[in-house]
Amino acid sequence: MIVNSTVLISLGNLGKLELITNCQIPEKVLKEITNEPVKSALLNLNFQKVVPSKESIAKALKLLGDRNESGDSDIVAFLLDFPSSIIATDDKRLRNICRALGGKVTGTFGILINSVKKGTISKDEALNILDKLNNIGFRMSLELYKTVKEKIERV
Repeated sequence: MIVNSTVLISLGNLGKLELITNCQIPEKVLKEITNEPVKSALLNLNFQKVVPSKESIAKALKLLGDRNESGDSDIVAFLLDFPSSIIATDDKRLRNICRALGGKVTGTFGILINSVKKGTISKDEALNILDKLNNIGFRMSLELYKTVKEKIERV
């Protein structure tokens, strides 16, 4: 799984980075993480730092319509290099581009639901995290909140 800064920041601010397992993080995504406690928490996360190919970065910049390399361009470039990768991001534009490229996409909520399925956390803990995300201003509609809550409860 290739993880973008949106997911790292969301779970990192709640002290729940351990829910992200077997992941790779592009170097430019790591540079986007400047706030605490997330930056320090990354030191305890087991991940592999990755750098996509120059050719894929150039293609990604064209697809994104961006001039400068960023975490987003590294995510897209990595997907171009490894099309079977799962991309973890909450960024709508990036999710749409990755899906258009045939990539499998998940996000903070998908990781949360999957953690309950795997038994990493209980349903109650997942619901508590969902409420905390809502309380700290994580962008979600009431409908999305209800959908995620129902999915957690049905696991």
